[in-house]
Amino acid sequence: MTRVRFLRPDGTLDREVDAPAGTNLLDLAQANGQPLEGSCEGAMACSTCHVIVAKEDFERLPPASE
Repeated sequence: MTRVRFLRPDGTLDREVDAPAGTNLLDLAQANGQPLEGSCEGAMACSTCHVIVAKEDFERLPPASE
């Protein structure tokens, strides 16, 4: 499981949820009350979703790919 933290615009915690591997982040956010339109239907083309990864976690990720 991956723990996902949804933050308010002021940086305070809105909620934390555990997501099984392979979960679509847009679907998870919408299912947990986050006000994301998702006009690109999760294709990462509309830039309305923003993910911030801690530096120590980012360094553990594999290189970006299609």
